[in-house]
Amino acid sequence: MRLWTIQGIVIYEQLQREGVAYCTKPIVWDDPIFVRAYHWMAEQMRKRIGEPPIKGIEYPMWAWYQYNSAKDNKPPRSPKDMIEGVNAYMEIEIPDNEVLLSDLGSWHAPLNECPLDNWKEIEKETDKLDKEAGRMLRFDEYPLHIQKMIEKSWEAVFDINRRDKTVGRTHRRNRSIQATFWVLKPEHIISVEFLEKKGDVVKRINYG
Repeated sequence: MRLWTIQGIVIYEQLQREGVAYCTKPIVWDDPIFVRAYHWMAEQMRKRIGEPPIKGIEYPMWAWYQYNSAKDNKPPRSPKDMIEGVNAYMEIEIPDNEVLLSDLGSWHAPLNECPLDNWKEIEKETDKLDKEAGRMLRFDEYPLHIQKMIEKSWEAVFDINRRDKTVGRTHRRNRSIQATFWVLKPEHIISVEFLEKKGDVVKRINYG
């Protein structure tokens, strides 16, 4: 499967040094909601594509299958997609059975801890509890069975052919589709370009 990923230079250096790169701590580690979503994604990967090949890996690596659409599939060299400093812009090829695809628009449901599918039934219960509390409860304040219902609804994120108002009823060829996988190896890399981000400016550089 052809993918594109933009990684901080430390990941590329790990790849060169150890012959494999993987994620041990997401950049969003200090955001508890994002951490919960990353944990959930990792659990789904274990169920759908298997356990990480290396002991100790807890979180997925991320790439693009389609950045905007099937025609506009490569990510731009944009500062919003990079961390400050040197980044490695890589075109990669990973076996299909080692990749889990998900719809980027739908992914905002786990990131915001709100229902994605079956939302009418779920909101009927959450609205009642919110009303009793006199405020909108946090995800972790709902009873466990409701948390499980919400998490179950998130699985619709993997149906990249799904067409409803959450994803604008658009065909998959017109969607942003992300990819997660456990490890990146040198043999996966087709090409690499080094880009340095300084504020809002990105320039191509020679590295190494």
